[in-house]
Amino acid sequence: MRLSDASHDEGVKSKRRGARNPATSDAAPSSRQSAPRAARGSGRARRASKEIPELVPPIRVMNVAEDPRVKGRVRVRCQANGESVTLVIGASGVRAFNVQPGMVLDTVSWAALSREARVVTAQDAALRMLSTSRRSRRDLEMRLRRREMDTSVIADALGRLDSVGLLNDEEFALAEAAAQLRNAKRSSGAVKRRLRQRGVAGDVADAAVASVVESELIDDAERCEEAAQKRASQLRSYDRQTAQRRLTGFLMRRGFASDLVFAAARRALEGWGRTGGHGADGRVSMDSAGDE
Repeated sequence: MRLSDASHDEGVKSKRRGARNPATSDAAPSSRQSAPRAARGSGRARRASKEIPELVPPIRVMNVAEDPRVKGRVRVRCQANGESVTLVIGASGVRAFNVQPGMVLDTVSWAALSREARVVTAQDAALRMLSTSRRSRRDLEMRLRRREMDTSVIADALGRLDSVGLLNDEEFALAEAAAQLRNAKRSSGAVKRRLRQRGVAGDVADAAVASVVESELIDDAERCEEAAQKRASQLRSYDRQTAQRRLTGFLMRRGFASDLVFAAARRALEGWGRTGGHGADGRVSMDSAGDE
């Protein structure tokens, strides 16, 4: 018995926050609240406890029932040599395997069925992440890897989400670029860097930012000037050299191009010796002398 093309859209419309563990052993407490806090251990130990126990064939399917908490999920209770394990898979996985009470699983069919449960686990975990924030495919992949999930299992899970349109790095980059440029008023360079940090490919990030800059008529030079003027007003206790060093560093860290930074800093510090808040000798007061 082999696993055919299991459904990829099951669980997509389910209660994402209500997903349960993919497999539970009937010999262990099924509720996290039932275990003492000290016994829960570290995050690594908790993740390890969710691994599907290996059963030795022959393995008999004892019960097949809909998961009461997650729509589209089915709980399959299997037993071998007195040990019982419950797998959570999709309804199409049940159809693909023709899973029914009383059937006996050999080594190959058990391995395929338990792997399907791992894929469903990764899929549901990714859905929960997407329900709280927009994320790139790479971001999801790295977060799932930190849960010690197998890379091939992660690839299959994300592939199912991708096939139903829930993963699209181009759309993600456009939405994030628009939000950052429009609301946070970051520089285009800073937004590109932020997108790359969130797992978006460089060319995709560049194209998304360029598209938003063009459609929103965003002017980095104007934003750099505004940021320079605002920051300069906070540096009046410093001599010109210190103020210029701090101001250029501030603008560079916000991703503005160097030519814009130097021009904006020069204009923001014009007449600094006449209008600045430091003394006539150009020295800074002791209570404000420290670097940032």
